[in-house]
Amino acid sequence: MFGSKRLSDKLDQLPGIITEAIKNGLGTISDKLDRTHSAAQDASSTAASTGKTVDSMHFEMQRLSTEVASLRVAIENLRAGPAEAHTPAVPDDGAEDDFEALLALAAGIAYAEITCHRDTWDFLVTQSSGGQHFRLPGFVEETDCLINADVSGRTLIAVVDALWRTRRDPATDPGTRHLASKIYGRIGDALGKIPANEPATTRPTRASRDNPPVIHIVIDDRPPAEASG
Repeated sequence: MFGSKRLSDKLDQLPGIITEAIKNGLGTISDKLDRTHSAAQDASSTAASTGKTVDSMHFEMQRLSTEVASLRVAIENLRAGPAEAHTPAVPDDGAEDDFEALLALAAGIAYAEITCHRDTWDFLVTQSSGGQHFRLPGFVEETDCLINADVSGRTLIAVVDALWRTRRDPATDPGTRHLASKIYGRIGDALGKIPANEPATTRPTRASRDNPPVIHIVIDDRPPAEASG
């Protein structure tokens, strides 16, 4: 009898126990759902923020690409503009001032003798051979890599003109410009020694007519050899 009563009491408590267990279980599940929902919201917010950041980066890249394209167009326009706008300055050593005078002096002589290294001679011929007045020298001799050549006054005009143009060309590289300047200067020094024409007070002798001085142009900065004791 007592056993049946205890069983009946336990059966009466069972619904409450089950209900409490279900409540606890549902509470746990609800907490987990809330946490999951909160995490999902955070993930959604993070994803949205990340998406905005990516969109902003894409926009910045497009803006930079547009600016680069604009700069490219501006540079091309500058290149296509007048040559004066971007022509680099050519060093001025005053040699241009005597250009016309050198042409006049060269035109007035029969010939001049040039002494230089064979590489310098090759440069000189390459520079001036396309000129209207260039003529091949009648005499060219090579000794120990040095060239001695007799060039006419007309050929000298072509040489002076070509070297002058090379020096003034902004596209000329520095080495070529300095070499052209050096040869041009040496020609100027030699031609500058021609005395000014003055009326002759006496008739020149036959010897002076047969053996007039020859202009000698030397392109060689080496110091003279010391005489042996």
